[in-house]
Amino acid sequence: MARDFFCERIMLTSDGGVREFDLAYPVVCVFGPIDTGKTTLVDCIKYALGLPVAWREVPEKRLKTVTLFVRIEGMRIGLRRSLVADTRSVELLDGAGGWVEEILDVEAQEDSDRRIVGEVLLDLLGLAEMFAPPSAVALLGAGARLTFEQLYAMCYLTQDLVDGSESVRGKANTAQSYRTIVELLLGLTDGPMRVLTARKDELTRTLGELRKRAGTISEFLTGSAADLEAELARCQGEERDALRSLEEFKGRMRAATAHADPLRRRVQELEQVLERCRRAIADAEHALVRERRQVQRLTEQRHHGPRPLSPCPVCTADLSVRPVPAGDCPLCLSELDPDALARALQAAQAVLAAAEQNAVERAKALGKAQTAWEQARAELDERTREDISPLAAQIELLAAAHATARTRTTMLERELDPHRRLAELYRAVQTAEEELKGVREEVRTRKNLLAGRRVTLGEFEEHFAGLIDAVGLPNAPGARINHSSLLPQVRAGNLTKVGHGVRTAINVVYRMAFLSYALVTGVTDLPSLLIIDSPRKNVGFGQDDQELIGRLYAHFLDHIAGVRSGATRTRPHQIIIVDNDLPKLPKRLLDQMHTIELSREDLLVP
Repeated sequence: MARDFFCERIMLTSDGGVREFDLAYPVVCVFGPIDTGKTTLVDCIKYALGLPVAWREVPEKRLKTVTLFVRIEGMRIGLRRSLVADTRSVELLDGAGGWVEEILDVEAQEDSDRRIVGEVLLDLLGLAEMFAPPSAVALLGAGARLTFEQLYAMCYLTQDLVDGSESVRGKANTAQSYRTIVELLLGLTDGPMRVLTARKDELTRTLGELRKRAGTISEFLTGSAADLEAELARCQGEERDALRSLEEFKGRMRAATAHADPLRRRVQELEQVLERCRRAIADAEHALVRERRQVQRLTEQRHHGPRPLSPCPVCTADLSVRPVPAGDCPLCLSELDPDALARALQAAQAVLAAAEQNAVERAKALGKAQTAWEQARAELDERTREDISPLAAQIELLAAAHATARTRTTMLERELDPHRRLAELYRAVQTAEEELKGVREEVRTRKNLLAGRRVTLGEFEEHFAGLIDAVGLPNAPGARINHSSLLPQVRAGNLTKVGHGVRTAINVVYRMAFLSYALVTGVTDLPSLLIIDSPRKNVGFGQDDQELIGRLYAHFLDHIAGVRSGATRTRPHQIIIVDNDLPKLPKRLLDQMHTIELSREDLLVP
């Protein structure tokens, strides 16, 4: 059945005050001269729903907030959005008391856990699972998500689209998203089918990428993977044999020189002493440099006075321009005692002399340690030279053989790696093909289940054709539904093949068909709201044009309201029409409309 979506009240605050309009009628007609705020009224509805609006200059400058109260599937809520404060959020209001229940984001924001306006509205309409199935979104990301903005385009025929052709689907929709929405609303597809289609598309794309990568690798491969595997196994065996022989000879060499182990330990001990001496002399040199700087600083202070201190050691403020009297401390500005400075200099000089003496002693100790280590090392080499010389040449040959085998193994592994990756890709291709085959079978099964719903498209076409015939378009252009795009077309092709007034009438009837079909049959999930901006102005002002727009209004009102014979049921619905003025209509039709008249003296935005 049609989803209940009903605008009950809208309140505008501006520099000129507050204006409130009662919209709680099945048919609302807003009319008045150009630039009195008719389109701005429907723009305000769109803006409060969290959708983008290209404001006209004057309303944007004067408007402050827009508050819209709507009924969605029996629940009354309010939506308030500012034009001067935070335009990226919408306040969700209690429908009865009007207090703020929740703050919603217009678009998803980083590091924000607030809900999105469009997602809340889809959820209230019961369409969230259908428009954004979690499984499909997980597979294809945002590409599988249909938004409230795309759905709203089905309910709002804007002024620039009422005279359009292919763009009648609305700027928010691509050709694919529009077709998907129409199929969902008419029941030609469903949520599970979207998930299967998303999985099929994802597998098809993955399979194409795998095949492309496999083809790229195959072009550069030479030789057989089996031959390379055999050669690699042989080289790995040679590498293991060479390493085993090398370790064996190294063990024999260690055994042959075991008698020199005490001397080796002596060399290691002397190396440790030498390292400690190196660290000690480095420390002594650092201390010497530090004490020299201290003596130099105190000497300069004694002869030239203290240097200005900057920056401040506590708050880092610039103290370079602060006046410091001669002989005063640059930190606390206290008068310095020359005798105290002389004593400090004398003490620093004594410390420097001690540091210099310590550095000399450390240098002597380093020299002794270096000499002792060199002597022990020379004695070790002399003691072991005769023992290891017969084995050294053999160890060198074995090490070279091992290195050669290892290099050959590494080269073969690198050469074999793309063969192995290609084999993995082929296995992945086979797995993806099997899964894709299963998904395609599920898609076919699902299509068979949905096949009976194709009757719905035929019924909708008949419904559209009946409305077109009832309006009586001049020259019988043969308006019908294009099965590929699900948009209207004429016998000669797209709507640009017919005149301005006929094109506008077809587009209006096309949108009327969706709502009236939903209301009469109850088989679609389309929200029961339709907003049409300036149909009469776009049709034209000639005599034939006036008669055409009169028939359009009359038939539409009769059919939607259930007055026309054959329409046995009526459902909750709302039509908001914006136009310069009304055509001549019978009183019974005028009585069905709630009119809001704007004028130069009574603008929408004061």
